[in-house]
Amino acid sequence: MFVLLSQLLTSDRAEETPVAQVAGAMKTFGEFRAEVADLTARIRARECDRLVLATESSYAFATGFLAGLQADCRIIIPPNALPGMLAHFVTADCPLLSDIKRDGDLIPIDGAIGGAAAFSALDPDGCQLDFYTSGSTGMPKRVPKSLAQIEDELVVLDQTWGARLAGAATLGTVSHQHIFGLYFKCLLPLCEGRLFFPKTFEIWEELLAAAPPGACFVSSPAHLTRIPPMDPLPQERAAPVIFTAGGPLPFEAAQTAAATFGPIPTEVYGSTETGGVAHRQQREPRTPFTPLPGMRTRIDDQGLLSVKSNYTDGGDWDATNDIAELQPDGGFILSGRANQFVKIEGKRISLAEVEKYLSRSALVREAAAFILDGGRETLVAVVELSDTGWRQHAEIGAFRLGRALRRELAPNLENAAMPKRWRFVDRLPVNAQGKRQQVALNELFTGGDGAD
Repeated sequence: MFVLLSQLLTSDRAEETPVAQVAGAMKTFGEFRAEVADLTARIRARECDRLVLATESSYAFATGFLAGLQADCRIIIPPNALPGMLAHFVTADCPLLSDIKRDGDLIPIDGAIGGAAAFSALDPDGCQLDFYTSGSTGMPKRVPKSLAQIEDELVVLDQTWGARLAGAATLGTVSHQHIFGLYFKCLLPLCEGRLFFPKTFEIWEELLAAAPPGACFVSSPAHLTRIPPMDPLPQERAAPVIFTAGGPLPFEAAQTAAATFGPIPTEVYGSTETGGVAHRQQREPRTPFTPLPGMRTRIDDQGLLSVKSNYTDGGDWDATNDIAELQPDGGFILSGRANQFVKIEGKRISLAEVEKYLSRSALVREAAAFILDGGRETLVAVVELSDTGWRQHAEIGAFRLGRALRRELAPNLENAAMPKRWRFVDRLPVNAQGKRQQVALNELFTGGDGAD
């Protein structure tokens, strides 16, 4: 049964209800409540009103999340738990709440159990959190949310998928420090009384080895495009739902995932600011997104999509950076991002189109095309080579390989759309959510090596 986060600790949920599979052992709701009670007491003893919450384990995150709110703290959620990121936020007055051992201002989430719990129902409007996104420049961007906004979205997610997820354990390849992973991998199972696995699985084989029959998978397009060759799951082990978000999922990857795991992945379109906006399953290449209940969409004269969400402050229209085609039934088809169109030599160039044609080459597994910051408008490409591509790289070198790729592009792209500089990599740099790290891509061109 679905229970709101604000009422979870004071609810009559059975003590033996499974919560999480932690290091091979089952954590029950009774144990979870006891750990939250102990952590709440230790937070109160610090007499702070703000906390930074960053953990490796999703179970530790859930414990810290509710304990921090019970202790009347504003919770700051950075996009990752790396030391450089945490340095932006952690101070003596704003300690780190974490299961990661470190020196300094730390309140450890260590599974300790103390006295009896004395919880009160939370005020959803009074509980405040600050999410941070990595941002296109690499600098964290603050996105404030109330617990009421989070609960409103979780209710919609439960109404939309709760029946299909009934009893399904959840495992994920994405981090709970991002809002998609947090909602689908951690908070939604917690509210619905379903088991979740706190680990972030990097390898599909490890996830499948741990997954009980009929488990739900929460993944990213980057992971779904790298499913290794394997036999399809038998019907009794097939996933009821595969959720993915964070970027466009290629149609071919959607079909491969369906053939391997059972269902066509459910893509959730949205952002930290807007929350989940719409969803789709790609049964055909131009499958539209369907808005989630309570969401409204519109397209301006430039083709930019705007959404009106209950999950943003003021509930006003929020302009996205996505170009879309509105459908008669209110759905929409994404055509690309506004920043994927650039002007070079007076011509309007689609970066998505450059990447599309590069990815069709037998030499290329994936590609990122962009304008290099500073100086002239220089179109560059970072290419993740295929095995064939690396063999060619070894034979002819980076410079001649770049020329070979330009020749492959020539029948489809005019000269202005040809990358002028190249970098060849084993993997495109992405974060835990599978999104490209633009700062890291730019840095590849600061050295002298490569196909310039």
